[in-house]
Amino acid sequence: MGREQVSQFAMLASMTRGNFEDVKFYAFSRRSRAKAGVVDTPLSLYGNSALIRKASTHFDLVLTQGFAEGGITDLNAPYPRNRPSYVDVDDYRYASDSDLDDELEDPDDDPTGSFTKLSLEVPPAPGPPLPQEEGPAVEATVEDKGKEKDEAQTQRFSPARPGRVVFVDDIAYRTLQAFIFYAYFDQVSFAPLKSQEQAVAQPIAPYDPPSSSPKSMYRLADKYDIDALKVKASEDIKTKLTTENILTELFSSFTLTHPEIQQMELEFLYEHISEPNLLSRLPKWFQYLENGELPAGAANVFSSLVNKLVTATGRAK
Repeated sequence: MGREQVSQFAMLASMTRGNFEDVKFYAFSRRSRAKAGVVDTPLSLYGNSALIRKASTHFDLVLTQGFAEGGITDLNAPYPRNRPSYVDVDDYRYASDSDLDDELEDPDDDPTGSFTKLSLEVPPAPGPPLPQEEGPAVEATVEDKGKEKDEAQTQRFSPARPGRVVFVDDIAYRTLQAFIFYAYFDQVSFAPLKSQEQAVAQPIAPYDPPSSSPKSMYRLADKYDIDALKVKASEDIKTKLTTENILTELFSSFTLTHPEIQQMELEFLYEHISEPNLLSRLPKWFQYLENGELPAGAANVFSSLVNKLVTATGRAK
């Protein structure tokens, strides 16, 4: 089925079931200042499993009973108390993710609402603040305090809002939200690169796609095998390369772990290597390399660049 047909199927199903969103994701949203090297503050997003599975077959298993955490539970239940509310950046595997917010020094300075969540973020049900214990999936064990022995009796109930809950530990909340919007409408909006030193524009209208970093979205698309989305993200990165930021981008941990992006940026650098604005910046980056301040793989990039220049010089002769 095409995207439009899947959308129609999902809408029709919601008419009889009463629930359009049947899956709940938790994703981390912030780099902690209090705990160095930690990503925390999990936030929830709701989506329709049929549309999400259409966008990526990765979710075929995740959103079915074959997945360990794919059991039916109550989507209104809060974040489970027995699950960590943070993850080490080493496990997150993208410490410089610009789709993560940075914890402010003074919590009172937190600009609540600065990041528009659109309609994909459903307000939580009334109750205690996070973290709290996740509601049981199908059965709940209640301690019978009226008996001398610790006997447990099982009571069955129907979840108030049945669905599946998925915990995403290595993709930012903002990136995942933009992906769900893409899965619904085949639309994506990319924020400026940090190296461009531009303010991130908020959606103009409440129905506009939420923006995300093109690098963060490329990483998601690579993980979930969404080639069309990878191309969109890669092309956006390419349009934002300049002689001022190419070295910053080329020697970033993101580029050094994604060969296709690395090759594209090497080509850009090679094409503009003779421009004074770029040449004047090279010595500083050679110094960074000598000082061991660049991520693993930087030496190979310098080597590739030198080989290209030597080859080009030889051909010119």
